[in-house]
Amino acid sequence: MINFNKLIGLGVVAFAVMGCSSPDNAAPLTELQTHLQSLCGKTFEGQVTSTDAVDEDWRKEVLTLGPVTCPNGDTTVLPLAVGADKSRVWTLKLQDDGQALDFRHAHTLKDGSPDPVTGYGGVATTENSTATRAVFPVDDYSKANFKENGLEASMTNTWFITIKPGEKMTYQLSRENRNFVAEFDLTQEK
Repeated sequence: MINFNKLIGLGVVAFAVMGCSSPDNAAPLTELQTHLQSLCGKTFEGQVTSTDAVDEDWRKEVLTLGPVTCPNGDTTVLPLAVGADKSRVWTLKLQDDGQALDFRHAHTLKDGSPDPVTGYGGVATTENSTATRAVFPVDDYSKANFKENGLEASMTNTWFITIKPGEKMTYQLSRENRNFVAEFDLTQEK
């Protein structure tokens, strides 16, 4: 004899388990990129909030993020000005069907040509990131660039992008004896 109550209970449990599991492991990075893309067309101000002595010059400057551009749904471009210096651009691009988020730092010299130390960064994965915080360990390309340019201290860099939608975006660089943090106020457009 079939126990319908037991069958219904098993069906409810199976449905609940299916609803809780996500077949799309890329959801966290895709959601993070969606948060970043909500900034498109906007500009925000920020400041250095870490206390490392080496960052004193940056702490004196207003940081300007933007105007943020989104060439497509997978790419977010965040120009960064430190006071009047507009030589930096951060680019984040979804890869591998949303399983990874590539983060690159581009730098130019005063004449507009590429700085020898440019294009460096790392790749966040669904294993080390969430929908509001991406972790970018330095990649092999960046290590080679740093070594070639005498920046051995940067060989262990890890970057973090954290976003509280509608409130704040935080950029962090961390390595031994180094902790740089900049926060951008998303509540007020510039």
